[in-house]
Amino acid sequence: MKTALLGLILVGFTAIFFVINRDEDPLSSIGKTAAAYRGIAQAIKANYDQQLDRLTGYKASHYAARIYRISGDSAYLNYNLRDLELMTGRVEKLLQVVQEDAAIEYSHATAQRWSSSPRAKLRRESLAIAPDFPYYLNSLGILRRAAEYRVCAPQFEQLKTHVLSHDYTHYFSNPLMIQAWAAQLANVAVWVKLLGGDDYSDEFTHAMQQVYPHGQDHLLGVQQYQNKLYGLTHIILANSEYYQRTIKRSDFAWIFDYFDDHIDTIVARASVDVIAEVGIAYLLAEEFDHPALEKTKRSIAQQYDATYQMIPSHTGKFDIAAGSHRNILSIMLLSSPRTLYPGPWLSGVAEIMSC
Repeated sequence: MKTALLGLILVGFTAIFFVINRDEDPLSSIGKTAAAYRGIAQAIKANYDQQLDRLTGYKASHYAARIYRISGDSAYLNYNLRDLELMTGRVEKLLQVVQEDAAIEYSHATAQRWSSSPRAKLRRESLAIAPDFPYYLNSLGILRRAAEYRVCAPQFEQLKTHVLSHDYTHYFSNPLMIQAWAAQLANVAVWVKLLGGDDYSDEFTHAMQQVYPHGQDHLLGVQQYQNKLYGLTHIILANSEYYQRTIKRSDFAWIFDYFDDHIDTIVARASVDVIAEVGIAYLLAEEFDHPALEKTKRSIAQQYDATYQMIPSHTGKFDIAAGSHRNILSIMLLSSPRTLYPGPWLSGVAEIMSC
């Protein structure tokens, strides 16, 4: 009798313990430590390393370059070399567009491949304001990667001369452009300057502050809230030349102050990609112990799926290719590197002219 009673008590206690702990923070079982975060980052990286050949040339190179910048590991250089080969072919096509004076036609053809999402709808509308923007955005993207690889070639220089002679002012002066392209315009403002052209940083900052006053986030829907945050993070990421060097918080105080004050809302409302980029901004500013950084790490780690060894989409999908952006960002954030490695510099690897 006593044995049976003791058994009932133990079963009841176990049930109560299970109920209490069922909703417990998932991180409590592995410990809220830097080692736990690094373990998740290493697991995601191991998964992507095994499946890297399933990614497109650009996505594989994107992953390889970022792993290099946080580790200095040159084992991935072949992916960047393949990207350079593809870039060379694309530059030839972009120069042909110049010769045919067909930047607008190129841009409209590009828009044909966009989806029917709310963001794509805004971007199609923006072509009425800046019908050639996709052409110059794509050209700058290729020239930026060539600069990061530290390679030069006559066709790259020819395209750069054309692109830097273009006036980008009107891209920053219309609210619809910011609503459709905040992150991309942040990139443009920095890339043009880094490539030796004009500095549009003030124009972009002013436009962002006019279109997205910090006190009016509650008026923004999901897509526009994401767009605002992407614009803010990309100012910092682009100025770091995408994780090649640290930045000073004081140079972007208005952005960091906003992140400090709104981090709880950001973690609650934003996508994994955005949350990770906000956290990485603190890493780039070398604020390794900032409470906001810890909140971003914790949020990402809680979404990790050990079975698939990756961070799923917001709809619970585990597609390696579609998830590459958020997962490489998660690797970078949870690894929290203290040293960054510029490059990879391909001029020393292939028979390419060095800049």
